[in-house]
Amino acid sequence: MATSTELWMPTSGRSAELQPAGRSWDVVRVPLSIGIGNRTLGLLGDTTGAVIQNPFDEVLYWLIALRSAETWDMTLLPGIQVWGATAYIEVPPIDCRKGPGVRWRVPPRGQYLTDPGALLAALKTATHEALGPRKKVSR
Repeated sequence: MATSTELWMPTSGRSAELQPAGRSWDVVRVPLSIGIGNRTLGLLGDTTGAVIQNPFDEVLYWLIALRSAETWDMTLLPGIQVWGATAYIEVPPIDCRKGPGVRWRVPPRGQYLTDPGALLAALKTATHEALGPRKKVSR
């Protein structure tokens, strides 16, 4: 019986495969400068779900539940994007954790999705630390 990760996880080789967002998960695309170290990844600690690192684009991708970030105020999160049904990302095989290409920064284990509320709180703190305070934009 296939698990939900087996439906989108590349099964062999060392190469990442393009997978569509908006089917099994949405993606939060975060610049490395906001995502690594003691910033977002450090703030989430063991509560983070799976995280993909793309060294070519210098970003981390967090997987979150479908449409769970629809109400986020993105003006407070410059440089961060939420991708859904119109995007594809490179997903590495489960054992690809090192090397020069796309790899798992945090591999899937049990629950591979990150809690969107916890991720949003960590992103706000990390963005504030990296870029200074942000003001909410009135519309």
